[in-house]
Amino acid sequence: LLESGLKVIIMDNFLFGRGPISALENHKNLRIVEGDFRNIDTVVRGMQEAEAVIHLGGIVGDPACAVDEELTIEVNLAATRTIADVAKGHGVTRFIYASSCSVYGESDDILNESSTLNPISIYSKSKIASENILMESVSPNFQPTILRFGTIYGFSGRTRFDLVVNLLTAMAIKESKITLFGGDQWRPFIHVQDVSEAVLQAMKVPLHRVGGEIINIGSNDQNLTLRQMAEEILDLVPDAEIIDMGPDSDQRNYRVDFNKVESVLKFHPKWSIRQGIQQIIDEVRN
Repeated sequence: LLESGLKVIIMDNFLFGRGPISALENHKNLRIVEGDFRNIDTVVRGMQEAEAVIHLGGIVGDPACAVDEELTIEVNLAATRTIADVAKGHGVTRFIYASSCSVYGESDDILNESSTLNPISIYSKSKIASENILMESVSPNFQPTILRFGTIYGFSGRTRFDLVVNLLTAMAIKESKITLFGGDQWRPFIHVQDVSEAVLQAMKVPLHRVGGEIINIGSNDQNLTLRQMAEEILDLVPDAEIIDMGPDSDQRNYRVDFNKVESVLKFHPKWSIRQGIQQIIDEVRN
């Protein structure tokens, strides 16, 4: 966003520190508001001068959200309503919300934005509830866009190793083991840098094309089973072995149609999953 010449306000509680943005902190077009977005005064302070809002914050993933379900609802749902209300009050029309393809849950079909949702975790339920709040608030002056991200992989400012591609690649290098539970479950994969590009595209396109829309973010050719993904890792780390631990209690299984993001945002990922795995290999070995 900064590279494209936009002025950016970051609002964050910096639970994990400021390391990822340390090189940008003195950028002339960046303002930083430190605080918790559950606090309405902090949100109001952060929203000053904003013309668009990209809401990325939340507790992410099934295990983290299951630790304290009340906290998950407070952070992932109640705060979304507050942030949207403050945005509307400040005349913000363009509002981009980070949702997840995990809302599809478990299905053998190829799923598009109109498919029936089948959430099987508090995380995915909190995302659907937030989507509903935003879509019910659509008006000529408030045009939220829901971006349902695929399963993210790749290196970033604060790389997450609870993400399956990153985790299994690191395990292949460090332990020479790629541990699978089942492996027949489908996931739609996408590199974190491509997610950023998709958000940027959603910011740039005319509002009438994305306002009030739900868009899956990923690519059709990166719908893979977990076993196919593990075999890609094995091909690049041949001294590792795949260990099948049998069926998993995680029932998520979904293939996703990404035709809409191609047509509406003209979005095509730059990264393949093989390139992403190689990136993790190089970074971990370094």
